[in-house]
Amino acid sequence: MAKSTQMDVKVKFGLKSFITVVAILIAVLVVVGVLTFVIPAGRYTVYTTDESKSGEPFYQYTTDASLNKQIVVDSYRELAEGENTSRLPVYRWLTSPFEALLFGSNNMNMIMIIALLLVLGGTFKVLEESGGLVSLVRVIMAKLQSKRFIAIWVITAVIMILSAVFGLQEQLLILYPVFAMLCTALNWSRFTAISFVLIASGVGFTTAITNPLTIGTASIAAGVSVTDGMWYRCIIFCVMYVFTALFLTTLAKHDEKRATKKFDVDGFVMVTPEEHTADVRKAKMIVALFSVALLSVIITTAIKSLRSLAMVFMAVAFIVGTVIIGKLLLGTYKQLGKSFVKGVKDVLPSIVIIMIAFGITHIAQEGNILHTIFYYFYNSVTNISPYLAVVILYAFVLIIEFFIPSASAKAVLIIPMLTLAPIEGISKTVIILTYLFSDGYTNVLYPTCGTLLVGLGLADVSFAQWFKKTILFQLFLMVVSIAFLMLAVFIGL
Repeated sequence: MAKSTQMDVKVKFGLKSFITVVAILIAVLVVVGVLTFVIPAGRYTVYTTDESKSGEPFYQYTTDASLNKQIVVDSYRELAEGENTSRLPVYRWLTSPFEALLFGSNNMNMIMIIALLLVLGGTFKVLEESGGLVSLVRVIMAKLQSKRFIAIWVITAVIMILSAVFGLQEQLLILYPVFAMLCTALNWSRFTAISFVLIASGVGFTTAITNPLTIGTASIAAGVSVTDGMWYRCIIFCVMYVFTALFLTTLAKHDEKRATKKFDVDGFVMVTPEEHTADVRKAKMIVALFSVALLSVIITTAIKSLRSLAMVFMAVAFIVGTVIIGKLLLGTYKQLGKSFVKGVKDVLPSIVIIMIAFGITHIAQEGNILHTIFYYFYNSVTNISPYLAVVILYAFVLIIEFFIPSASAKAVLIIPMLTLAPIEGISKTVIILTYLFSDGYTNVLYPTCGTLLVGLGLADVSFAQWFKKTILFQLFLMVVSIAFLMLAVFIGL
């Protein structure tokens, strides 16, 4: 008979990590609010051809972050007192998360992220209580045996490719429950499990090959081809893949050294032929569900007109798949509903975290300080060495990333300004590469990144713990990326 397999795998927010993250975000929110009263409010004029029925171009101010909005580089001006600066009074700092949800320029994206996470919470509770996840992990373990470290390299490659080619990142959080159970079975920690998702996807997202959200958006905004400099990005991808896989392998080996006893792999996968057949059947159903969900994202991401609805299609795929699989494995719709609702409750704190993070961005935008920050930055990089200028550009995008985590929104804001009046000695290709590096790695470092906060919450890992264990690797990636930028300037990429 098979041994009863109990695995302590939680797909919910731990109270301690939740309180820590919320406290950090509120502190950041207050700092940004203060900055809106310290940094002068200013605007660039935004060029658009959308609003004119005659098709003639004209100028107007807009906060819409779509690709047909272009900032006029020499049009910056500081706003006079009383000129609709929309600087939020202190009491509205606290209401900014609700304003961002209801009226913010990115509120639809915010709503889709929240809805998707609630759907995922319900889905994984159904898969967990039905025994499907345990069956999937048992099947994987039977095939792995002693090849567990090779599996890390394979998993890293798959996740990085999905991120670098298709721009998947927060969507890959769907894989965490599988990695959590797999890591538990191997005596690896929850920290290692969530690192498989966050670190691998973060590095892959940064070393974009055809990522439509970063290299695609930035290339269109700059008026260049996505293939420009692709050979160089492919080399960077391969180098970063090796470093990432080594880092994740080191985490797993460290977990094994700290383990008090080794997990009995043979005992875990030792089942009767009938149970093995049932495990395979359940595993195939879950793999099919994940495959359909990921395929829906890949297809919709590749089609420009559907790109903004990728998470909607993914959520629909999960809901339909969960109803079908849940009914087959749990037996009744009543039990299916109970499990799904329980899973939704487990991830409800994600709504608070995401709302506060978007509230920070809302304050910065309403305070009109982002264009001012760019104005002073651009003036600082004229008539200096291109090597120094690219480092300053790197630091500048790091600052903007803190306020605007969205890759495509940053590309629309930053790339036109930089490429319409390019910095001497730095090509458009290098500017885009700098933007990619500064945008991506911080997705798994800054407390304003929703993907990071939700991932840590699901794994019950505190932000302090994450920062402590990954900061050296993050700094190493920063050094390597700056070295690649220096080389790009040197060879005239």
